[in-house]
Amino acid sequence: MNARVLRRLHEVYERERALVPEIQAQLAAAPPGGYRDQLQEHLDETRAHIRTLAHRLDELGYRSGSLLTGLVSLVQGTVAQANARRLTPLDLLRPRDPAERILQRARHAAAAHAANIADYRALDRIAQTAGDTTTQALAARLGAQEQHRFDAIIAEIPTLTDALP
Repeated sequence: MNARVLRRLHEVYERERALVPEIQAQLAAAPPGGYRDQLQEHLDETRAHIRTLAHRLDELGYRSGSLLTGLVSLVQGTVAQANARRLTPLDLLRPRDPAERILQRARHAAAAHAANIADYRALDRIAQTAGDTTTQALAARLGAQEQHRFDAIIAEIPTLTDALP
């Protein structure tokens, strides 16, 4: 198995895992309605992606037991948690309008999806080059789901903007 495929697959897996606390923070602050529903679907989909990616890593015999791999995972997790803290209920204490915070979070979510789309396209290409058609198909499928979710968030931007004072 190509080490580049395993490394990229693991990186994508870690990035998906890092999104969970951020989505949960967004969900906690979102008012009832379409955008909140989108966030719940996003959380469910992200958890499904994590399970799917973990399953593929297992199929490929990926073992995260090395010291270097553990260190990389720890650093990635710490960065992700710091990023999620930026969007936790602490930012509700800021004297900004709640509708503005929701719009800002939607913008952050759109940016995260754009990064995920790029990650899945890179994984697709690396798997294709390595001849790993199973991982390539997985990357294409999950990337298409990310694109769909990105489009849905972008479609909510006008409504969220209309809610601004």
